[in-house]
Amino acid sequence: MITEFRQFLCEKIAFIPFEHQAAWWATTDGETLLDRVADPGERGCTVRLPDESLERRALAPRVPGRAKVVAELGAYKSGKSAGAGIWAAAFGAVPGARVYLVGNEYDMCAPEFEYLLDALCSERGLNQGYRSLQNRPKDGRMWLELENGARFEARSWERNESLKGKEVDAYIYCEAYQLPGIECFTSVAQNLRVRKGYAIFPTTPDRPWVGLFHEHGHAESAFPEWVCHCGVPATVNPYSFDQAAMDRDEQLLTKEKFSIAYYGKLGDYVGRVFHYQRGDRQITLNDHPRLWHTPQQGGVRENFKLPPDWQVEIGVDTGTYCAAVVVAVSPEGDAYVLDEVTNYRYVAQTPELDVESSLIRWIDAVRRLGALWQTRPVAWVDSNSQFKAECAHHGLHLIANHRGREVRTDAARQYFQHQKIWLAPWLSILPYELEQAQWPEKTSAAGKYERIKQYDHALDCLEHVLSRHPRARTPRQTQPFVPPPGTVQWMGSPLRKRATRAPADSHLGRD
Repeated sequence: MITEFRQFLCEKIAFIPFEHQAAWWATTDGETLLDRVADPGERGCTVRLPDESLERRALAPRVPGRAKVVAELGAYKSGKSAGAGIWAAAFGAVPGARVYLVGNEYDMCAPEFEYLLDALCSERGLNQGYRSLQNRPKDGRMWLELENGARFEARSWERNESLKGKEVDAYIYCEAYQLPGIECFTSVAQNLRVRKGYAIFPTTPDRPWVGLFHEHGHAESAFPEWVCHCGVPATVNPYSFDQAAMDRDEQLLTKEKFSIAYYGKLGDYVGRVFHYQRGDRQITLNDHPRLWHTPQQGGVRENFKLPPDWQVEIGVDTGTYCAAVVVAVSPEGDAYVLDEVTNYRYVAQTPELDVESSLIRWIDAVRRLGALWQTRPVAWVDSNSQFKAECAHHGLHLIANHRGREVRTDAARQYFQHQKIWLAPWLSILPYELEQAQWPEKTSAAGKYERIKQYDHALDCLEHVLSRHPRARTPRQTQPFVPPPGTVQWMGSPLRKRATRAPADSHLGRD
């Protein structure tokens, strides 16, 4: 019923969706929009192309069924709000439906709310009657309740407690990148179970956490109900795209900001410290064949072969959250991050301590790690660490690194910029923290421009090691001994002085 009502609604307001809008609409209906023209009599959907021409695309059944969690990651002004607003308006056909627009603040929900309000209640649209209507985002009062009981309401994440404990048909997270993380969905997902509702994320991909939709939304078997439509450029919307403005902004904006503003690019985020995304710069069998014992065992820790001429260093970070990272440096100067050990893990972008861990157990794990990678239990640590004596008592010796955080971060960035660093495929904590590292919006009161100190314990360990610029051991080339002329007899035996023999009686003296 929702699908048919949406088609009727689009015909009534003469709205023809763009290709990316029709694609994610189709997934919520249990279908897939194909990249070909529909044959005569075949089920299809009319879409509007960037040149404003129309084309009827073919539809095919989606094998996993209806998608329930849909992310549309696109550029600014690519039609995300219009697509979400009109999609939500289709719930007006369901008596007693509940649809919530969730934003960081009420103003962020205004575009989607205006689109659904125009489609349902304006003279241009269906001109439906309503029981109650408030459209005052400045006062935090935005809702529409139709005569059949369907209710659309905007909510601010600042008052997220009001979202819990209800049966909901759909959540639409307006510009979701401004929200704190995936907990904006997981904390209220239980409200969608009874009605088998939807969670829609129309947003620009300028925060790392939205990459979760990209990771799990591309035909991953563990997430069959998740779908990701990413990389939607601004050129798909011919009504708002301005080529002259794009050419101008290419000269004014940084590459990161430009790729987000006009290409909806996923992977490079505004404020990112390291040019890195999980899965990049890995030590693999194809790129590093000499670092593995046998190719049949695959890229596992037990199959790694540590060359004897590499220098192995350890960096640690102590405190409530403890971490250690093992880095090996080749004679060519490449850094290979081999292992990590922490007393925490990340759950929904939040560090969670291991309840069974303690400082002594963590120290023992670091010592075992050093023995595994053939290095001494000596590690670099921040100069203000308060655990040097405690660690030394248990056999782990910490050396203070007096390099400042700005210097440490810049040294680590050089390894990534020059592609001189590789990460083992079994690492999990450090890749996440590398991807999450962010620059502040402005300098501190002291004039320093240091990266934001948050969720970076394993990253601190890596920066401690790389800031020391370790060098691999270079074997000394021993020159063959060549005796000087006149010291060797003709038969090849050296000329030696006759050894003086001590007299039989030491009192008699020498002869």
